[in-house]
Amino acid sequence: MNLSELLSKGLIERFQSNQEQIENQMKIAMHDVSSAKNMLQIGEWEWAYNAAYNAMLGAGRALMFSKGYRARSHEHHIAVIEFVLAFYSSKFDSEVLDAFNKARHQRNESLYDKAGSISQSQSKRIVEFSEIFVKRAAELLTKT
Repeated sequence: MNLSELLSKGLIERFQSNQEQIENQMKIAMHDVSSAKNMLQIGEWEWAYNAAYNAMLGAGRALMFSKGYRARSHEHHIAVIEFVLAFYSSKFDSEVLDAFNKARHQRNESLYDKAGSISQSQSKRIVEFSEIFVKRAAELLTKT
């Protein structure tokens, strides 16, 4: 989806953010990466996975805010992912972006439908991807 489609479908809207809001989203993202790593250490695979996904979501929101947009709809997770794909697909490794999108589905399943659906290896992998994603988002934000 491109920017025009995101706007016309009502997934995003123009938004005048400030630097503090962007920084707060990144602080949350970094905290969530740290929490995800801690949860891996105690074998909490689902919570580690969810925290890693939330870290990516927060960093994605920071990227949106920096461009003057925010998610508008009840499908705000999809909006953030689609925005990142539209604006930043060339700035991230495709494997990282694919993991972000797939993590949304897996997170929903583990939270709402099926307990124990996330394995140790899935959890470790998404934590690694979240760390890469958040670090890269931080780099991109310092360039703007």
